[in-house]
Amino acid sequence: MNRKLIIQHLKNLYLKVSIHPLTFLYFVFAWLGGYLKWYLSTLGIVCLHEICHLLMAYYFRFQIQKIEILPFGAYLYLEDFYFQPIWKEMCVVLAGPCSHLFIYAGIQMLSHGVYQDFLLTMNMFVLCFNLLPIYPLDGGRFLSLLLQSIIDLKKALLTTLKISIFVYCLLFLFYLQTNTLIIIGYLFYQLVCYYRFIYVYLRTYYGMIPSFLN
Repeated sequence: MNRKLIIQHLKNLYLKVSIHPLTFLYFVFAWLGGYLKWYLSTLGIVCLHEICHLLMAYYFRFQIQKIEILPFGAYLYLEDFYFQPIWKEMCVVLAGPCSHLFIYAGIQMLSHGVYQDFLLTMNMFVLCFNLLPIYPLDGGRFLSLLLQSIIDLKKALLTTLKISIFVYCLLFLFYLQTNTLIIIGYLFYQLVCYYRFIYVYLRTYYGMIPSFLN
């Protein structure tokens, strides 16, 4: 790949990055509260997690819709996710959790003391949280893909939704605090979107089947 093509790819990627308005508000609160360093460090861990999703998606030539920087991290939107081979989609999903091994090594080499302890704790927290079987977290997406590989597509999607709602309710009951309201609210919104997405996706997917047979 020549230099001009790399620059064009980076430019196209930059144009697809958006920052949620609440993220700026979080910056202000973190600055006024005197914990901006800690907030940016946590945000950086989550963004590195998402960058690994992005790199794997680029490797398999997924269509990047946009990357949104949220108050608690980042979210990669892929236009053709669920329309690619399952093993490729699993690789994209697993790239995020695997990134925490490299992040762990980087923290061990580049930091020390209380700051290192904080980074290691947040790295483990981000990893464990993303592995929860709640859509659209990595655990929920991987569960959906795994079920799709062994049972009927519609049943797999609906089972994923039911498990996501169940685990979400447990999270809501035991983890609801003032500083987690946005995350809890975001997950609820994504579950509603996933419920709406299922039937639209099924119609689109089954409508494409005849073209595969030609």
